[in-house]
Amino acid sequence: MRTSLKNNKGFTLIELIMVIVILGILASVAIPRFIDLKSSATKSVAEGVTGALKGAIVMLHAQYILNSTTYDSGTILTQVDGADVALGTSGANTFTALIDTGVTCTWTYTDVTSLAGQGSVTSASGTGCS
Repeated sequence: MRTSLKNNKGFTLIELIMVIVILGILASVAIPRFIDLKSSATKSVAEGVTGALKGAIVMLHAQYILNSTTYDSGTILTQVDGADVALGTSGANTFTALIDTGVTCTWTYTDVTSLAGQGSVTSASGTGCS
């Protein structure tokens, strides 16, 4: 008995090569964009922590005005420190955080000067933070 090859179904070698070429082109375009997104995400995390620090300072200063409660860098640290980015103090008025592997950001806090002048914090500094 002879079987006919006309009923065999599948992809030709040219079709398979074309799919591999198209996937290679897509990968060469997607990889640089993914790498750029990672650096943008790291910068965004640093900006988010900066915003959280500034928000904590504003809230604690409002309590200072209303209730005459004092606050310092340790109080701010307890307000902001979270599970995603662990802040640590490397000095009396300096916050540091490991944002990503090899990316450590630093913020400097200036104490409150008077009832009218609340404390302030600088933007993140460090390689990959800004």
